Amino acid sequence: MGPELHTGFMRTDQYLIRWIRDQKFNLPAAKSKLLRSLKWRKENRIDRVLQEDFSKILPLCPFDLSSRDNLGRPVLTINAGSCPVRKILLAGDLDTLRRAVYHSAEKMVSILNSAQQDEGANITDGISIGNAFGFNIKEHGCIRCFPIIAEVLILYEEHYPEYLYRAFVINMPRIAETVLTFVLPFLSEKTKSILRIYGYNKAEWSLELLKLIPADQLDAQFGGTKKLSNRNITSTRITLKPKSFSSTQA
Repeated sequence: MGPELHTGFMRTDQYLIRWIRDQKFNLPAAKSKLLRSLKWRKENRIDRVLQEDFSKILPLCPFDLSSRDNLGRPVLTINAGSCPVRKILLAGDLDTLRRAVYHSAEKMVSILNSAQQDEGANITDGISIGNAFGFNIKEHGCIRCFPIIAEVLILYEEHYPEYLYRAFVINMPRIAETVLTFVLPFLSEKTKSILRIYGYNKAEWSLELLKLIPADQLDAQFGGTKKLSNRNITSTRITLKPKSFSSTQA
């Protein structure tokens, strides 16, 4: 399947083994899933997304990828609850929001590729932290808003296998459990095992985050001391015991 793997890093053993491990070394299944993802990439022009401008969306839905954990893994932080999904939808910018999410995933891949190829670091995955504070049914639970939220949760499962070591969601209100109830059946047990979902008990979730990430790599809303003057989705500067899906409410 050489011609389909048109980007250099896709031809590396490190990239291909992700799909094989994801499908438990079932080669036909791994090839089938990879081909579906390559088709998705082509249909959604993913190879162009890193060059696109998201300055219109970033002030509303801040992302940051400038932090690193104790081992040097990239940390993606997302202000998910403050993102006015319904407002963006009504303004006709939902596709831009969707592509901003793709951009953050591709940037994670770019950082990991750079760490492996240029720095020689043995870093193969990253961490994501979504702050759900501010989630409400009107802004995030409308009929047309719901699919984009579900798509974000499923994105790494379908198109970025083994790129996340942990996926945290903090300040998750009980009302948002509807989203999880809908999405979880579509996730593999392996993906569920990296999820860590917490309610409003900051003492609880900050303790878990700080086991993996230095305080100076997280700003205050994520339990750290870092000061971010401007959250930048394009930042690339390199400098728990998993068992099963875990949900903890305050």
